Amino acid sequence: MPEALCFDMYGTLCDTQAVTTTLRERVDAPDRLVSEIARTWRDRQLEYMFRADAMDAYRPLSELTVDALEYALDFYGHDLSGGEIEAVMGAYRDLDPFDDTLDALASIEDAGLDTAVFSNGDPEMLEPLAANAGIDEHVDEVISADGAGTYKPDPAAYAHAADRLGRDRSECWLVSSNVWDAVGATEAGMGAAWVNRSNEPYDPFADEPNAVVRSLSELVDEL
Repeated sequence: MPEALCFDMYGTLCDTQAVTTTLRERVDAPDRLVSEIARTWRDRQLEYMFRADAMDAYRPLSELTVDALEYALDFYGHDLSGGEIEAVMGAYRDLDPFDDTLDALASIEDAGLDTAVFSNGDPEMLEPLAANAGIDEHVDEVISADGAGTYKPDPAAYAHAADRLGRDRSECWLVSSNVWDAVGATEAGMGAAWVNRSNEPYDPFADEPNAVVRSLSELVDEL
């Protein structure tokens, strides 16, 4: 069993739907088109992260996310003012935790495990969100991959998180709803729990992680 759990933030501890909702409020387009813009935005955000790692050209996630949003808007023939883009980005700092997040974190905290948020988000995105969502009250650290100057799934990012917790990577589990993140953690020498909220098949790129659960409540039961 792990000695420390590192929780991804976006889509694992917090629901990112508020970002799409805010985008919908700002873009004058049918809901279906806004959903396509949001999907392209997310895909491009991930591509930019992976591209930055491959080219050793790190930039903070907030910058890449704005670039990805501007690309997605332009792709579908829309644009937003600087103030409107700032408002959409501001939604990242005020997301709702999933219904089981705070109770699960409290239970794990009571069990005596070390806990951390560990995300590709930069500190300016993560720290306000952790405070606004009440997550910072239940974790020992809020760790950004920014401190490693690289993004997950680069092994150096996972090593950075373990170092911040004063643990060997083998003593840590990553908890993430992103299958590529779980794969990255196991390849880097961590354990992993994949929170498969949408009942997707596992990625055949690597062996299955230590645990596959449908929710954080189920993870607590598994532990």
